Amino acid sequence: MKTSMFRICAVLGLGVAASLQTLHAQQHTMEGVWNVSVTVTNCQTGAIIRTVESLQAFHHDGTITETANTALRGMSVGVWAPAGAQTYTDTFWFFRYTPTGTFASLAKGTDTITLGSDGHFTSIGTVHDYDANGNLLSTGCVIHTAYRMADSEQ
Repeated sequence: MKTSMFRICAVLGLGVAASLQTLHAQQHTMEGVWNVSVTVTNCQTGAIIRTVESLQAFHHDGTITETANTALRGMSVGVWAPAGAQTYTDTFWFFRYTPTGTFASLAKGTDTITLGSDGHFTSIGTVHDYDANGNLLSTGCVIHTAYRMADSEQ
């Protein structure tokens, strides 16, 4: 009985240690769900065009999904990858809609992300809007500030 109890405790201990290592590793990667403040600016003047709040999920397989707090755009889908020490890149796409709900443009965003050690990230990038024929309509610069949802008490 002592041997069985020892084995059970050893297996449980190894499981807890592996779980903690996985959690620690996730905190040093983009993987997870982030609460993101997005500021889109005019690239030449720096004037703010719009601000949006979003939830972004960076998945283990290198894909991204995102939803924003505006009905004028659809859900984003894309990919992310490491680009150096605590630096990542992403590319994603989403549809924009007019106030009446018709297609306005297809947007392509690209970002360079810097992951902080405190459960936050910042990024800079661009968003390009294309019409239904693939013609460039506009370009905006983007700044993100974000925190990992698991680190939040909200």
